[in-house]
Amino acid sequence: MDNVVSNSPSSAATNPFTVNEELSFEDGWVRVAELLQCAVATSQVLGEPQDVPQRAVMHLVKMAKMVADRAVECLQPE
Repeated sequence: MDNVVSNSPSSAATNPFTVNEELSFEDGWVRVAELLQCAVATSQVLGEPQDVPQRAVMHLVKMAKMVADRAVECLQPE
């Protein structure tokens, strides 16, 4: 995934990533869907979150993944 690169591994106060300026709208949505899928898969590997905030975050990630997937579907030619 070479469209998002790390700026500074030690800088926690600022955004440690930049996005390739050449990334298209369509490719951006595909990458968003891929990143959200990775977040869901990572959560599943780590096991069921134990506290309410973690469950709430994963609920939001799953909802965002569904929206991103639908957006990518809309980009596909009919």
